[in-house]
Amino acid sequence: MTMLDPRATSDYSSLHILLVDDDEFLLDLMKSTFQDLNVGSVQLACNGIEGLKVYRNSIPKPNLIICDLCMPQLGGMELLSHLALDGCQANILIISGHNLVPPTNGNWNLANYNGPVLNLAEKIARIQGLKVRASFEKPISRNKIIDMLDLGLVKGGAGNSRPI
Repeated sequence: MTMLDPRATSDYSSLHILLVDDDEFLLDLMKSTFQDLNVGSVQLACNGIEGLKVYRNSIPKPNLIICDLCMPQLGGMELLSHLALDGCQANILIISGHNLVPPTNGNWNLANYNGPVLNLAEKIARIQGLKVRASFEKPISRNKIIDMLDLGLVKGGAGNSRPI
């Protein structure tokens, strides 16, 4: 039995979400929460290469993409660049646990950047024509997930956003 969440007053059944993150626990947790909130559909990918493949093969295309920045093989910023080249029209939400502290893995492009990573990622994605709605710092809570879904329902281009 699903418990009603007093914060979740919207109908999320129109959302077709692609969630891309290399953290399997977070993928499972968010998918379960999306299902509890009656999201239309949820597809998962554990890295950017898989995320791009899922996006390209999806029918219908996701209308909300939630993407981590630091992932092996193909990171979030690179994935966003590929989505822009594909003409992606989905609302985009960016998540990261490395907003102010760069990842220690030197193989990730963001490891050498010294600044607010989420802000940089949003700007680069918008310059490429993507509809970035907001960015969220990890850890991700149920309240943040509801905020994400509410932003995913918003039509049109990206407004001014800040890391949440």
